[in-house]
Amino acid sequence: MKAALTGGTGFVGAALIDLLLQEGWDVAALARDPARLAQADKLRIVKGPLEDETALAALAKDADVFFHLAGLTHAKDREDYERVNVAGAAAAARAAEAAGARLVHASSMSARRPDVSPYAKSKADSERAVAAAGGDWRALRLPAIYGPRDMVTLPFFKLVKSGLALAPRTAPAARASILYVEDAAAALFAAIGAPQGAVYEVGDERPEGWAWSEIGATLGEVLGKRPRAIAVPRPLIAVYHGAVRTVEGALGSAPSVREGQINEFFHPDWVARENLLSTACDWGPKTPLKEGFAKTACWYQEHGLL
Repeated sequence: MKAALTGGTGFVGAALIDLLLQEGWDVAALARDPARLAQADKLRIVKGPLEDETALAALAKDADVFFHLAGLTHAKDREDYERVNVAGAAAAARAAEAAGARLVHASSMSARRPDVSPYAKSKADSERAVAAAGGDWRALRLPAIYGPRDMVTLPFFKLVKSGLALAPRTAPAARASILYVEDAAAALFAAIGAPQGAVYEVGDERPEGWAWSEIGATLGEVLGKRPRAIAVPRPLIAVYHGAVRTVEGALGSAPSVREGQINEFFHPDWVARENLLSTACDWGPKTPLKEGFAKTACWYQEHGLL
């Protein structure tokens, strides 16, 4: 079997490539910079950006399945989200449809509430763009994902190791699904067999998800700490986010805090519960949160990061 893939240099994309290679698939990957592909010597590489439809057509040629994972999570302006997340998804869907390949599109749980941020809107719009392109498609709304090689969750690990576990102050307590990266890759792989023309939410081992306090306490157990749980009020986070965005804008640096991210942080329910992937195909998470945290912490420590 042959797979085409965008976003292979990303955190989840790299894990999916590992899984595909383990399963004996031939994998073609799109990359602006092939040197960033960790498994480059085992892949067919198509060099080019997501905006290059000729490159996308070459990528999709002869593919049985087209996995579209490329996208922006942080952008300097809304136009970048539209260009990459929406127009890019549409272009990938057209390439997959023209090649007769099944499309598995990686969306985000935030697409459930497109009003909370420009990023969330772009992911909801990306689902509509994929559907409009036609063909054999399915989209997965992935939850928060963590695991080895992830730099986004490292600050949270460091904070808990220092003895603190921050959470948004909401009533009721905000809850979310949270998934180990290898389980996320397995979900994308399993989605090949899910009925086409649908958007699926991907959950974790708990149907009710996790409160932030539970996530912090579980990580504390792994790190041998009993972190102090602190519910942070929205105005305090708003001031911090505003200051960071102002400084980064003045310096012209890549944004580390996206517009509307505070709305995402304080939204009370990011638990997967609508049209679950686990009911549509043979997939279920295999890595409990505590085990996944232990594997992640071990990787951070081995690389001198924690």
